[in-house]
Amino acid sequence: MKNILLSFVLVLLSFAGYSTSRGIEIINQSRCDIYLQLRGAKECGDCEVHYTSCLISVPGGGTALFPNTTTICGFPSSPVFVHSALIYSGPRHCQPLQTWLIGEPKCNLPTMINFFAMDQNCRILCERLTARWQSGGCQGIARLIITP
Repeated sequence: MKNILLSFVLVLLSFAGYSTSRGIEIINQSRCDIYLQLRGAKECGDCEVHYTSCLISVPGGGTALFPNTTTICGFPSSPVFVHSALIYSGPRHCQPLQTWLIGEPKCNLPTMINFFAMDQNCRILCERLTARWQSGGCQGIARLIITP
């Protein structure tokens, strides 16, 4: 009987761990390609950077949807918490690059920033863009919306 009860508790805890995971949708309403890395932690509400994604490029007018964190390159195969994004001023070969951090207000991060974006030739193509972070809480999907 104790083993059955212990098994039941462990199953419930695994569901509780899963419910704290979430994904992110990146909506790029600008005409410029946006380069960024997502950052996350093992549990919801934790602001430590345990995981950093591969460099993600979202084309102008495009959307990138990661319905859960297991689909994000560089993140583990078990669900975790996305709490921020590091936005780059252009592709990695453009030097020097500037970066901006945006994310969860619980982590003392700005939820809105202004930035610029360079094209593949390292020319500033979009001089003033705005990024807005919409929290998804522990169970929803966060949104990062880029507007001109």
